Amino acid sequence: MKKVFLLLIAASSALAAMAQTPGAQGYSNNGHRKYTKDSLLMRWVLDVNFLAGGLTQDYTTHSSLANYNNSIADVSNTGGNLKFATSHSFGFDAQIGYFLGKKRHFGFGAGFMYLGQQGQLSTTTPFHVEYQATDNQGNTYRQLITSNGPIKEDITITNMNIPIVLKYKTRFSKRFGFAADAGVLINLQERNAYSSKASFDYEAIYKYTQGTQGKNGLPTTYDASATPNSNDVFYTKNAYVASDVYPTIQDYFSKLRNNGYNVGLGVKPNNNSGSVSYMTGSVGFLVQPSVNYYFSDMVALNVGVYYLYQPFKNTTNSSYMLTNKAGEYSSVQNTASAVNSQSYGINLGLRFFFGKAKDSDGDGIPDKDDWCPHVYGLSQFHGCPDTDGDGIPDNEDSCVKVPGIMKFHGCPDSDGDGIPDKEDACPYAPGPAQYHGCPDRDGDGIIDKDDLCPDKAGLAQFHGCPDTDGDGIPDNEDQCPTVAGPADNHGCPYPPKPPVVEETKVSTPILFETNKTVIHHSSYPVLDEAVKLLNEDKSSYIIVDGYTDITGKVNYNKALSLKRANAVKAHLVKLGINAKRIKVVGHGANAPAASNDTEEGRMENRRAVMHLNVGE
Repeated sequence: MKKVFLLLIAASSALAAMAQTPGAQGYSNNGHRKYTKDSLLMRWVLDVNFLAGGLTQDYTTHSSLANYNNSIADVSNTGGNLKFATSHSFGFDAQIGYFLGKKRHFGFGAGFMYLGQQGQLSTTTPFHVEYQATDNQGNTYRQLITSNGPIKEDITITNMNIPIVLKYKTRFSKRFGFAADAGVLINLQERNAYSSKASFDYEAIYKYTQGTQGKNGLPTTYDASATPNSNDVFYTKNAYVASDVYPTIQDYFSKLRNNGYNVGLGVKPNNNSGSVSYMTGSVGFLVQPSVNYYFSDMVALNVGVYYLYQPFKNTTNSSYMLTNKAGEYSSVQNTASAVNSQSYGINLGLRFFFGKAKDSDGDGIPDKDDWCPHVYGLSQFHGCPDTDGDGIPDNEDSCVKVPGIMKFHGCPDSDGDGIPDKEDACPYAPGPAQYHGCPDRDGDGIIDKDDLCPDKAGLAQFHGCPDTDGDGIPDNEDQCPTVAGPADNHGCPYPPKPPVVEETKVSTPILFETNKTVIHHSSYPVLDEAVKLLNEDKSSYIIVDGYTDITGKVNYNKALSLKRANAVKAHLVKLGINAKRIKVVGHGANAPAASNDTEEGRMENRRAVMHLNVGE
């Protein structure tokens, strides 16, 4: 039995290893289901398996001496123990199973199993018994029965059971899975039909109590001694050989049998077949691992092995005789008090899945066919939704919330530059792939979003802006982009130094009356001198500064001083000087030449002063 267990474990491991597909997790790289996992298969299964294999039986027997009246105690050899020759077993089983839990790996099942089994049962030694018997005349005598060699019976067994099992299954890939059943067997019938070709020698020994041996009517008794008395009458083969009464021993025994004695040589049973049924209700156990080949999610092929163990007891024939009268026969199986039966072999069958399919998201598409089993979806997308309505299901859409195109796996290309928005650094402005979809309008190799001067080719060191005058200051920061200049003057050159101007003050100031703009006649010579100087140097020019005393308001004085300067300018123009060579400034009461506290000082302050400037 230990060897059988080890064989089954090894076979199951090998089958599981062959069936498993390395790396298979039930999903392909794009997220589509490659196969329906156990959690999505229907819970109910029907298993129908055809079984073929071997059969062994171990018998526990009891002595049949107790079944014979006053059997000789010394005669202990009554056929020996029973030996069953390993033979074959065929049959089928059908089970309904239901799988539990979220993953649906484990479940339970029950059904019906039928096995038709055959083998040969034999005694280990020939059968022999000596016991007290009574013939048809009422005479007591010693009956001897001996089989001609060990007794053999051909056994045909009808074995019907109800299996109640725990079930396990796991699916490795689209085509392969592994399953195993283990549980108890409740036996409904164990009927053993037998046939035998056994033959027996029936011999008799009579012991007469008085008178001459061999005379009829004399009383007889049973000789129970281990070795019969030599005075007994022997109707045996040995006695025939010693007396040689008839031509042949068969003639001799035939004569005796015709005379009513229970004797005969090589007598075959009149009925050499029958049946023995062991007690019903015995409980055994079953182990049945197999590999599953899935034709579809509804049907799978089972290929595996099986082992079952069944103990039986025989209490129906506690008192019987294997044979008594010549020609009578009862099976050697009746000597068995207990039988341990083991069947093992291969099974080949089909598993059918049925019941209501799981639909987790309630979209009307079973989970096993639903590529998105936990999200309500559409049948045209195998149960997956299309959130953005772009005709690309979410499980294939890399941008599920934004409508896109199939070319870019559901992502948009807003600027149409052939680069999807999710990879486009400038999704709303077309640009080449080398710049990750961003444009470079001026072609300076600096993309517009990083170019401070995107419409004019420039240098990377100036963030895309040019430096036209080459002064190291980019045009966008250079206030004089076409003329080189230093940075501390914002890129502009410093202006040339102005020419040195020699300023000459023209003699005595020109005086005016209070609140008047009329030049005093005493100042005409000064004006004539100024005209002379201007005529001598045509590059010279004159500045006339007009002043007042503090009499009057500030604004009035300011205007009056300017009018006095203009009066001087008008007089000079009248004398032939170009007006462009004359500049006038009104200072009001500022910069008094004398004190305004006296009339003399205020008169001196009412003046116009001329400055003659000659350039180098």
